Amino acid sequence: MSEDWPKTVAAVARRPEVQAAFKRIDGMLEEFAAETMAICEVPAPPFQEHARARFVAGLMERYGLSSVHVDEAPNAIGIYPAAGGREGDAVLLAAHIDTVFPEGTDCTVRREGNRLTAPGVSDNSANVAAILAVARLLLEFHFELPREVIFIGDAGEEGLGDLRGMKQAMRDYGGRARYIMPVDGAFGTICHRAVGSRRFRVTAKTGGGHSYGAFGAPSAVHGLGRMIAGIAGIKVPRSPKTTYNVGVIGGGTSVNTIAAGAWMEVDMRSEKAAGLAQLEQEVRAMIDQGAKAEGVGCRIDVVGDRAAGEVPPTAELIQMLSAVYRHFGIEPALTSGSTDSNVPIGMGLQAATISAKTGAHGHTLGDTVDVETMIPGVKALLLAVLVAAGLSAMPA
Repeated sequence: MSEDWPKTVAAVARRPEVQAAFKRIDGMLEEFAAETMAICEVPAPPFQEHARARFVAGLMERYGLSSVHVDEAPNAIGIYPAAGGREGDAVLLAAHIDTVFPEGTDCTVRREGNRLTAPGVSDNSANVAAILAVARLLLEFHFELPREVIFIGDAGEEGLGDLRGMKQAMRDYGGRARYIMPVDGAFGTICHRAVGSRRFRVTAKTGGGHSYGAFGAPSAVHGLGRMIAGIAGIKVPRSPKTTYNVGVIGGGTSVNTIAAGAWMEVDMRSEKAAGLAQLEQEVRAMIDQGAKAEGVGCRIDVVGDRAAGEVPPTAELIQMLSAVYRHFGIEPALTSGSTDSNVPIGMGLQAATISAKTGAHGHTLGDTVDVETMIPGVKALLLAVLVAAGLSAMPA
């Protein structure tokens, strides 16, 4: 028999220690602001997250989590042990620590009232602060949980990071995780449909030459142009939503040189694995045709691979998270996206991405977060963790 999640959530929320934790959260606005700012101002450009990983691990250690360390990804990891010290059947709570912004970007946070603005402050420093707040509350109120909670500040979620932090986390902890809850995006959403993606770096090579003297010789740039034109003509279905994009190109030597080398990066996405596989086949065909038509050599390197899939709305994790939101008067929005959840969903595990804040202008220098939204956001996140970790099964 399936569990009555609204009843379970309400019972856990009524417990005296949970009510005390909620009251504590009501007074934590300044702590949320300070911790979000501190995390954001430690740079974490793509593939250079080590400083922030060490900083987050330091906070985990300071607050009292167990087995704190930074792995090779680099992920910051800490564990809240289950009652009795048992391992396994765990809840994994993660928030990505990396940003899309290159090295040298000014990450200084500007505060106006309860609004914080800085590159990466909402995506995803505020959610990193939120999972750390949950860790602090578990420790402060000495919750005894039947399941351990594994906290992860993970690397490589953005761009060409290819979810390497979550992939590492699943290699290390996937076998003992019952529920996986990445924290990203906007408060009130439950991202349970994983939009899969494949990303190519396509390199064209040829002999080159002078634009006048060797006119007619194959050009790597012209070859890419033929490929791009072919890709642009591919017809994709609206449902499942399937997309492609040539986002970055480069190459050549000068305006009067036939290009000996050029490259491009191609992004392909679909909500369904079959749709993504079909699109990839067509894109590869257009690349091959363009290379042959221009007479250039071509190499395709896969630089991104995110699984597609879905945790059904009827699954216990989605039902539980929906009941948590509704307990706070919020009708959850069930969404699709490309997040850390792609990895466990692709493995057939119960995972969904939720959030503990509301922000705007993500992936821009004007990224903002409304700190006040972290008060209900952290309450909902704490309640979700407590229910997922089986608190209702313990005596009041």
